[in-house]
Amino acid sequence: MALGVAVLVARALLQVVGVNGDSMTPTYREGDQLLVLRRGFRRRLRVGAVVVCLPPPGIRIKAGDVDAATQLMVKRVAALPAGQIYVLGDAPRHSLDSRAFGALPPELVRGVVIRRLRAALGSSRGGHDVAPRGQVG
Repeated sequence: MALGVAVLVARALLQVVGVNGDSMTPTYREGDQLLVLRRGFRRRLRVGAVVVCLPPPGIRIKAGDVDAATQLMVKRVAALPAGQIYVLGDAPRHSLDSRAFGALPPELVRGVVIRRLRAALGSSRGGHDVAPRGQVG
């Protein structure tokens, strides 16, 4: 019984997301698995933290010529001015981030990356970091 409750609590608080794309290279690469804190993460929002977030309204993430499987992004917090969040990819040439769309409102942040669980064996070219569909709520 206690194990079941612990699993339910962990599922409500934590999520595993996969990285697609090169926008967070060299920190994270295509295929890396990241552990994300989904609840109670607001106090962890600080410059340098890596977050999973939605792009602002009107911005669509592309994977080649089509919309990405999800619109979630993995980005680093660059600044926190006046209730806004500036997010940047670690690889500027491969990143759709605040340099293109400006600051994000905090409600678009879905979680904070706690750690990499599993490193990918290789990396791909181009693209943006996104989490697989339905993995961050």
